[in-house]
Amino acid sequence: MKKLVIAFPGIRGNEIPLLYFGAKHYEDMGYESIFISNPICEKVWFDEMYENAEKIIKNIDFSQYEHIVFVAKSMGTVVACTLKEEYDIKADLILFTPLKETLPFMKKDNDIILVAAGDEDTWLDTNTLVEVCENEGLNYYIEHGVGHRMEVAGDLKRNLEVLEKVIGRIE
Repeated sequence: MKKLVIAFPGIRGNEIPLLYFGAKHYEDMGYESIFISNPICEKVWFDEMYENAEKIIKNIDFSQYEHIVFVAKSMGTVVACTLKEEYDIKADLILFTPLKETLPFMKKDNDIILVAAGDEDTWLDTNTLVEVCENEGLNYYIEHGVGHRMEVAGDLKRNLEVLEKVIGRIE
């Protein structure tokens, strides 16, 4: 049987290294990969991102895969979790920098491998995220000194260290 990893980007798209290397980790283990692209328009919001991803998801025969992983970043966490639930897809989740809209999906029985965020993320209070993860018994990692992109502007060495730490926590 085959294995599949699907990457769900946030509003900025697939150029985020964390999303790329999260999926690449699974590619290196023999998983087929699909990178969802966001529609090109001035402002991309949940509805557009969801509809775009849904078109791709609808055409996948998930029964041919023995293991499926959704790697998602930011708004992509909401899209991935919503699709997983609505289509009853048996996929494990990796949630990078989730939003408050992701919190209702963050349950111990939702096959979450890892939740990761920066302690300077302005989109979701870190204390709230940690509380949800601890209450649900979820594996999580908070990187200090980084925001929503989990990067430090102008500091490639630090950014590579963050990538290594976060990807290293994927079980």
